[in-house]
Amino acid sequence: MNLLATALFAAGRYGPDNDVPLSGADVALFATVVGSMLLFGGAAVLALGWAFKRGQFENFDRGARSIFDADEPIGEPTDAFPARGPNARRDEPA
Repeated sequence: MNLLATALFAAGRYGPDNDVPLSGADVALFATVVGSMLLFGGAAVLALGWAFKRGQFENFDRGARSIFDADEPIGEPTDAFPARGPNARRDEPA
């Protein structure tokens, strides 16, 4: 039994008790799904290979700290709700 017949058998559309021939729509749908899986899977593998080759996964800490600067230093909260100041604790009532 080929792969298409196996997939249709699992869906209940094809089997020993159901001798329905495969229609063109069944074959086209199966080819589209399998082709899309191969295309997107291959693209993901190529993208990950490119990222490894370019060193994107070498230093996560540098990327995590890149959003901080002198106006917003690491470890000091500068955002606040309007009713609270920047040094208010989360468990304090507003």
